[in-house]
Amino acid sequence: MNSDNQPGVVLTLVMPVEVEDALLETLLEHPDLAPGFTSNRVEGQGQRVTFIGTAEHVRGRASCCRVQLVIPQADAEALLSILREQFATSRVFFWMVPALASGRLA
Repeated sequence: MNSDNQPGVVLTLVMPVEVEDALLETLLEHPDLAPGFTSNRVEGQGQRVTFIGTAEHVRGRASCCRVQLVIPQADAEALLSILREQFATSRVFFWMVPALASGRLA
């Protein structure tokens, strides 16, 4: 997972599409904490999802972006601190789970 033998986690962030570019740029500005990640468009549904615009209200789904990265837990905590400063909104949701294993096949 990493050479420091720190516990690795999968950090997942889900944000509204209007925050996507700025948040991804922030991750790219911190390659020491976010050396690589994946992002994709998803749709949020449920009582805790905030809809923007008539189309989302009618569809019952909100357009979102999901970002996932596997990093040491200490780096995830540091990254969350940075993101909290720049994106203090209840519309950016995160969760962290242990990564049992990660690496490259070759």
